[in-house]
Amino acid sequence: MTFLDSMATIPEILETMVGARAARMAGVAGAIRDKGIRRVVIIGSGSSFNSALMAQPLFDQLGIAVQLHYPNQFAVHATTIDRQALHVVISQGGATRSVFDAVQKLHRHGCPVCSLTANTESPIAQAADVPVSMGCGEEHYLYRTVGVCSTVVSCWQLAMTLALENGMITHEDAASLDREMLASAWALPQVREMALAWYERHRFSLMRAQYLMFAGANDLWAVAREADIKVMEMVPLVTRGFELEEIIHGPQNAFDASGAYIVFARRGPDAQKASAIAAFLGERIGFCALVGNVGVGRRDFCFEETGERLSALEYLTFAQVMAYRLSADRGRDLTRKLNAGLADYISKEL
Repeated sequence: MTFLDSMATIPEILETMVGARAARMAGVAGAIRDKGIRRVVIIGSGSSFNSALMAQPLFDQLGIAVQLHYPNQFAVHATTIDRQALHVVISQGGATRSVFDAVQKLHRHGCPVCSLTANTESPIAQAADVPVSMGCGEEHYLYRTVGVCSTVVSCWQLAMTLALENGMITHEDAASLDREMLASAWALPQVREMALAWYERHRFSLMRAQYLMFAGANDLWAVAREADIKVMEMVPLVTRGFELEEIIHGPQNAFDASGAYIVFARRGPDAQKASAIAAFLGERIGFCALVGNVGVGRRDFCFEETGERLSALEYLTFAQVMAYRLSADRGRDLTRKLNAGLADYISKEL
């Protein structure tokens, strides 16, 4: 199975998840029923954190307050525990030591825990009160793509479940969101093919880059962060992902022609800002591409998203393709770990 073959499984997996939403979230619904829980604390690192951040805008739109924490910060340093919130821990492998420590800390404070893991028999799922499957199964490659997408959908479904149980949306509203998710899932193959063609047109400019910077706002900030991780770990290449406004503060001092810049943007309140930043980077600095439905330049990757609320995975597909093609052109074997000797010094897993 190639990396692209793995990506090709994503739409069908997401369709299955959407169709099984009520069954998948039954444990969560039962745990919060009649308790008036309208706050969620989500704990995860890396791609897990980014997946939750991608889903955060939907929580907000549905009236559910959400806080995100890195597991080490929460497990070791947090002193204030919100006992009136639903606590959710995310670990695709299900054995991340710091996430497990967070579960134990929450239990010491009398807080029930919901887990999102690929395997509900994993240590973290077994320690949780409400284990929920990510729905992705076992990924063929070390560098997560299927799991990221299924985690985003799982977090969207968590938001919908809390809103339904609190009477904040109707079942008809939830069905409408389901349809939006399905439309986005089945748009991913076309975005993937378009991204492959875009990469071929710009591969030499990207291969010459000594570093990459990504930027985006709202859920596209999370996409920028995940693009950062994917290129860094798969190519590997030095990368940074910034919130759209932040990139024109301190980071702009590091702009130079040796880097390449990707700005994720859609029509709406951030479009003008994103276009202005991209224009400056492209005209005064070097290679820059706008990714979304606001691009007009020859380097831009232009596509129409299926809908503003739940289209983040369409942008993420572009980032996953770019990371894969850069890694392939640099001869990287994505089935092998780099710096595996780190485990001789410290292990992140139980």
